[in-house]
Amino acid sequence: LLTYMMGDPRTITACAHLLFVAKNLERIGDHATNIAEIIHYEITGEDMISADRPKTDALRL
Repeated sequence: LLTYMMGDPRTITACAHLLFVAKNLERIGDHATNIAEIIHYEITGEDMISADRPKTDALRL
């Protein structure tokens, strides 16, 4: 996006909006993870240590 903004100043507004969208999607994912960890604790009584949390990269193998 930064390359597009440098190449054509008319795209700065749209690219800036896309950057904010990406940031907010990441925050939504973080909140969803926190909620899932709380639910897991409520059901099982076990804390989820972040090192034990499965990552999507490991699941694709």
